[in-house]
Amino acid sequence: MPWIENEDAAIKAKLQGIFVNDTNTPAGGLPVDVRFRLPENELATATFPLILIERTRAEPDHQAEHRGTVVLGYTPEGQDSASTYLATDPIPYLIEYQVTVYARKQRHAANIAHALSGRDYLHPRWAYLEVPEDGTVRRLEVAGGPEFHDGRDAQGKRLWQVDYLIQVSAELLDEIAAIKPVQTVELNTHPLGH
Repeated sequence: MPWIENEDAAIKAKLQGIFVNDTNTPAGGLPVDVRFRLPENELATATFPLILIERTRAEPDHQAEHRGTVVLGYTPEGQDSASTYLATDPIPYLIEYQVTVYARKQRHAANIAHALSGRDYLHPRWAYLEVPEDGTVRRLEVAGGPEFHDGRDAQGKRLWQVDYLIQVSAELLDEIAAIKPVQTVELNTHPLGH
């Protein structure tokens, strides 16, 4: 997948695997569904608990910008991992996502917020994002949240909500060149004293 789609898929994969428990949930807990917000995905037809992800913007990160040719510390998607690669003027980006938890029970919303505060999810200090397409581990920052709200859906049913704003680092690459490894080395040796 290309830039942005790789990050989208990685965010969705990262937030998988959360379960909530209470006296009415099945053994092993109730799984929390994770999906991207799409126009056709209305809350009225959703099952809860639910985590909705929405990419809100992507903008150049000028504070992390460098110019010229740089050696990439990873293998760009679609390239052979046996080589090291150069990129000309990569453009660093911050991709911003709104992550919203929806639950019918306040306890479930709190349980999910607790789970998301762990190191493997949206830890406020140690968050990271693994992107398998290029083998990188990216910076992930929790820029806002958790913020807790309650409201009602279109049918008037109560809905508990927890909002997060997160940012992921990415790079937009133009020209990519492989560094050809040295094939042979010739040594001319001279005896000591000559």
